[in-house]
Amino acid sequence: MNPIKRITDEQPIKKLKNEVDTMFQRFFEDPFFSSKLLDRKDGFTPACNIIERKDRYTIEVAIPGVDPHHIDIELDGQILKIKGEKSEKHEDTDVEDDEITFHTVEHHYGSFFRSFTLPENVDVEEIHADNKDGVLFIHLPKNKETKARRIKINTEE
Repeated sequence: MNPIKRITDEQPIKKLKNEVDTMFQRFFEDPFFSSKLLDRKDGFTPACNIIERKDRYTIEVAIPGVDPHHIDIELDGQILKIKGEKSEKHEDTDVEDDEITFHTVEHHYGSFFRSFTLPENVDVEEIHADNKDGVLFIHLPKNKETKARRIKINTEE
């Protein structure tokens, strides 16, 4: 039996954690308690994979339905920040909102924020990103490693 249990979305503690995370994200984005804090949209936290290869790291962020133009990637020192927003889109856009009744809503909408501390060996000048099939790929090339070598000491002899 595995002693470490994954917290699934069905568990109440996961929902509470997500709500608290969203509240703090909104609080720190706007310290003067704008209406964002009380916004009815809960936001979401996109799932991420972090992969290391010999020559680079890759961060994969699952963002299906998010317009790439609504994503902002920023590097602040060694902190990589990803912000974005997933807008509500529905099939019947020509119908007035009061004519539509949703019986179940399981899609997540709203803003999201993720941040990562990058290792020192990332070549920050070469970071680039691609979006394909609802997945954001952030490529973080490693610095070219220098080989160990002996250094000769010059003497006046």
